Amino acid sequence: MKKAFTVALVGQPNSGKSTLFNVLSDRKVMASNFSGTSVEISRSDMMARGRVFHIVDLPGIYSLNPGDEAENVTLRFLMEQPVDLIVNVVDASLLSRSLELTVELAELGVPMVIALNMWDEAGRKGLQIYPEKLEQRLGIKVRPTSALYGKGVTRLVETAYRCLVGECDPPLLLPYTSHVEELVRDLEGRIQTRIRPPLRGTPRFYAIKLLENTDFLPGTVIKGLGRYVKQLQGKIRDSHHVEPYEAVAYERHHLAMKLTEEISHFVDRRTRSLRDRLDRYLLHPIGGQFFMLLYLVVFFVLIFQVGNLLSGWMEPFLERIPPLYAGLRASSPFWWYTVNGAFEGLAGALGIVLPYFLPLSFLTALFMDTGYLARMAFLLDGVMHRIGLHGKSVAPFIMGLGCSVPAVYATRIIENRRDRTLTALLIPFIPCSARTAVIFALTAAFAGPMGAVFVYLLVAVVIGATGKLMTIFMGKPTGLVLEIPDLRVPSPAVSLSKTWTMIREFLFVAVPFLVAGSIAMAWLELAEIDHAVNSLLAPFLQSVLGLPAALGAVLVFAFFRKELVLIMATVALGAATLSRLPLTTEQVMVFVVFVTFYFPCFSTFVVMWKEFGARIAWGSAAISVAVATLAALLVRLLW
Repeated sequence: MKKAFTVALVGQPNSGKSTLFNVLSDRKVMASNFSGTSVEISRSDMMARGRVFHIVDLPGIYSLNPGDEAENVTLRFLMEQPVDLIVNVVDASLLSRSLELTVELAELGVPMVIALNMWDEAGRKGLQIYPEKLEQRLGIKVRPTSALYGKGVTRLVETAYRCLVGECDPPLLLPYTSHVEELVRDLEGRIQTRIRPPLRGTPRFYAIKLLENTDFLPGTVIKGLGRYVKQLQGKIRDSHHVEPYEAVAYERHHLAMKLTEEISHFVDRRTRSLRDRLDRYLLHPIGGQFFMLLYLVVFFVLIFQVGNLLSGWMEPFLERIPPLYAGLRASSPFWWYTVNGAFEGLAGALGIVLPYFLPLSFLTALFMDTGYLARMAFLLDGVMHRIGLHGKSVAPFIMGLGCSVPAVYATRIIENRRDRTLTALLIPFIPCSARTAVIFALTAAFAGPMGAVFVYLLVAVVIGATGKLMTIFMGKPTGLVLEIPDLRVPSPAVSLSKTWTMIREFLFVAVPFLVAGSIAMAWLELAEIDHAVNSLLAPFLQSVLGLPAALGAVLVFAFFRKELVLIMATVALGAATLSRLPLTTEQVMVFVVFVTFYFPCFSTFVVMWKEFGARIAWGSAAISVAVATLAALLVRLLW
């Protein structure tokens, strides 16, 4: 079999790189219109011209001079991993800024193709670009694309294939100003023999990196040159009166600006676009806050109403199944408990969780593509500062509404360690899709929509109070530098595709877990082991929270999947449906609030440990239990 090609997608944040990856691959990743939401390496395979392409989606970066973890990951991959071709995804609507990274990637000397993405956005702004001129100047094949709509992707793949089989020339040399270029050429000659496998890239790339920042270069390149490099850096400081990395950045900026002037021009627009006019209101200090509140209300009301409707449709069908196996209870108790446990798990997943998870997934997918998330971050920056964070924390928080695991990973977009840690500690308080389903299902059965509104208001208060308290021990937050992307009309097809990705994971990962957990709970009930767990937790549940002791085992098992709460609670309390749970409205609200805040789920706990270490992971767990207890007590007193 012929060798598979490795193709790396590299681009600045919000360039549409992950969207292009989704179009090319058989694996879907969450791509959103907010800078920095892709923080991991994603991989997939595709077939073209009878050859396998290993597609690698690297974290979005502004430079190969790392300033955060994402940039360091991308630099290490390009320096150390065998990459046959780089597809540089360029935001055509922000051409000059995007080409700065292109210039730097060209220095690597790896074969490269440019995907001039968001071609339609550039045209909307009145930017006329001539790709053939860019090809001539860089010696790199350029293909216009609109990845969101799949436009130009076929031609991009065809061009990539031709380059991979040797039909493309290496990128042309773009020389710096003479006095900097002389220093680069000098270092090139000194390190020529040091660039050996597993290192990738040209001597020129490493020579420039020596002038910029030696911190990220291997010792084999730097050894014996430290003093000489410092002398050259001193020459740059003397001639430019800035640090060497700033001087090199200026060189690339100058080249990018010059390229942009040569290959494009603006067509005069006499009127402002609708999107520009909308931003006058969406980013207004007062009007923007009102619209944001209105949006969130509509968002949750829609989830509540659609969830209720779907749940009502499912209930009559599910109620017909238990009588079919009722006879087993007398003849074979073990099999009755097993079958009933499996049914309760499946019925809970399809009749209770899925009706709310489905509209939540679709509306979240639509929302992530609009660009409004960055505007929310901007509007909430002042509020975030008051609780010890800044607007960039909004992105992980919003992602946390879907799942806490990618939300913890998304904290990598926050450069400051202190801000990143505090954001991660607060993420478990954000109701994920599983807890959202619990909140909506239980409040729909007992307290109505205002019950759900109350829980989310309490979440906001708890996050604010906890963040403020932690700030006393962790210091003040740093300032915010945030890119505001263009507003975009989301594609229903793309949103449906993302929704299916989330639903598919729920159906094939979560549902089997829910069914297995429900069977395990039924077996515990049969063996009366659940009584021991309930007895152990009874003093806390009954005396502190005022809840039945039978919910003890439910809370323990829910550590693995929060959705288990809905299914196991009905089993533990002997109720046919949620609305028939032998609980008062006050008890339901106390239970909902405690489940919302207590202990991050198992997956979140593991990721927290991986990203921040055991001390932070266990600290997060302890804080969550303490906050959940205090919040539940508050509800018990006030309700």
